[in-house]
Amino acid sequence: MGSFAERLLLVVPGDELVRSALAAGFDLWVVDQRETLPDAVPPDGLFVTGPDSASDGTLHALLTRLIRRYGIGQLVCGPAAGEETRAVVRRVRRERDRTLWRDPAAGLLKDPVALRRLLRGASWPPPRAEEAAGAGGARASVARIGLPVSIKSVSGDGSWGSPVAVRDERDMARWARGAGDGAHLVEELFPGPRYRVETLSLGGMHHVVSVVRDGSGPPGAPDEVSLVRSCVRELLDLAGISGGALRTDAVLTPDGPRVAGCTDGGL
Repeated sequence: MGSFAERLLLVVPGDELVRSALAAGFDLWVVDQRETLPDAVPPDGLFVTGPDSASDGTLHALLTRLIRRYGIGQLVCGPAAGEETRAVVRRVRRERDRTLWRDPAAGLLKDPVALRRLLRGASWPPPRAEEAAGAGGARASVARIGLPVSIKSVSGDGSWGSPVAVRDERDMARWARGAGDGAHLVEELFPGPRYRVETLSLGGMHHVVSVVRDGSGPPGAPDEVSLVRSCVRELLDLAGISGGALRTDAVLTPDGPRVAGCTDGGL
């Protein structure tokens, strides 16, 4: 059995995520409603649940038991999982926050200010951005950078909230009405199609599990997707990521790919 960080529990993963995890070299446990998975998954590593397991408490109890029994270090939800299942996985990860493994370098990527500084060393430059205090400071930053922008704000618990797209003065007024007096980061909003890139890393090797284009437009051409994949891999190398699941949001601008943000993957 591998180290704590190499023990991975996947929930409703789909075949592609299973193959990526096996290729990366993880010790694997899988919770799914299916009774068959790719052949390389050991039979004693598959735990089958019923369709109501997320709502009746069965899934929560099973995940908690498996993590304790096998000393599992990482818990990841698959892209095909429903919202109820994702909610259970998020709950277990919160409850086991002190015992599940996390790559210390991942904190750099999830802090938008640290991420922007890190991107200065990338092949593709970060967005124009300014740190601002309070709604008034953010307004001044928007005036200097120019619309459209993305605004990220520090919440009451000290963590960064989700970005808010501000495309015109109406959006700006709406944002300002609910804005706090804390810290904000105002960033240029890149033009172009946006992609969500899920990765799984182990030992500094990064496996791209999926690249999904947001919205209803056509999927990206192979060369476009390749640019996005390369951009994300470069980011993970810059941060020194050794392991774990991450989601990176990227934009394919007319001047090439750009990183827009990064969060925990598999949620």
